[in-house]
Amino acid sequence: MIALQADHRRRPATVEEIVDSFLHIHNIPGAVLAYGPWRADPKIVAFGVSDPIQNTPMQPDQPFRLASLTKPIAARALIKAEERGQFDLERPIAELANLPLPHDPRSSQITARQLLVHTGGFDKNTSYDPIFAPERLGLDLSASCPEVAQTVWETLPLDHAPNRKTAYSNVGFCLLSNLITSTLGMTVENALQQVADIHLEGAVGPNWEFGIDGWTRVLDSEVDQNWLLGLGIAGGAIGTAEAIWYFASVPQPHFEATATHDENTDFYASGWHVWPEENGQHLTHWGGLQGIFTVIFRFSDGETIVILFNASPVDRGSAFASLHNALYENNNVKR
Repeated sequence: MIALQADHRRRPATVEEIVDSFLHIHNIPGAVLAYGPWRADPKIVAFGVSDPIQNTPMQPDQPFRLASLTKPIAARALIKAEERGQFDLERPIAELANLPLPHDPRSSQITARQLLVHTGGFDKNTSYDPIFAPERLGLDLSASCPEVAQTVWETLPLDHAPNRKTAYSNVGFCLLSNLITSTLGMTVENALQQVADIHLEGAVGPNWEFGIDGWTRVLDSEVDQNWLLGLGIAGGAIGTAEAIWYFASVPQPHFEATATHDENTDFYASGWHVWPEENGQHLTHWGGLQGIFTVIFRFSDGETIVILFNASPVDRGSAFASLHNALYENNNVKR
């Protein structure tokens, strides 16, 4: 009995044990993990069930909705386009995307690069996130994220002056959609597929939520599916853990702080959350909606971990922090 209790209380010692423990703690029915060093093929592990009602085992190649993991993919597509000389991300987005006159004159100063690093002046914590409340703009859930963003551009003031504060913004990324459709002359899906094997439409595994009546499928109606598709580069992609691992595992540039107050702490850059270290930096990102939770970790030694879940923790921010801490500690011990 003593041995059993000691084993039960033992801290998870491997990546797979950490993921398995996370599933149990947060009552999530299933997930797919892809992990390993960037110079090798990843190990793919399926956990739990895809359907907790039918008890259908999770498959390692199940596609998931990626939510905000779409953002670093979109950022890389835009940066690659800049490297090909198709536009200059330091120019104002109003010029690059042929936007109408903004409600706030300061918006004319916002560069595409500032939108990529979340310093464009939009701050959902100061006002609200119109992507999740389009009715406050006189729109409904059928409005795509570029449509919502342009309405914000034309009708609302900025929350901050551009390049004064880092504030994670879905609206800012949605404004960048116009660079793809108008300047690059291609669909959003085609642009994203140039850098990652993902889709905006197609087969996807179910998402779940647990309540007083047990497990319920969520985000399953036609209205929900169309809204998710409309999130586009801000959160609309579908992909497998393996595909996202191959995208995330390649070497990344050393990112510079995006604002003066970020110099000695973590910051956003080109779709990533950047965590400076003494001898480098590691990158993360997570996405979350009702029934959706997705995470990427790329540590400074090249170890890359992607986990896609088919349900969401109650407190996604806190859950991500605990998972990040556990995997970061595990990576340091391994080294």
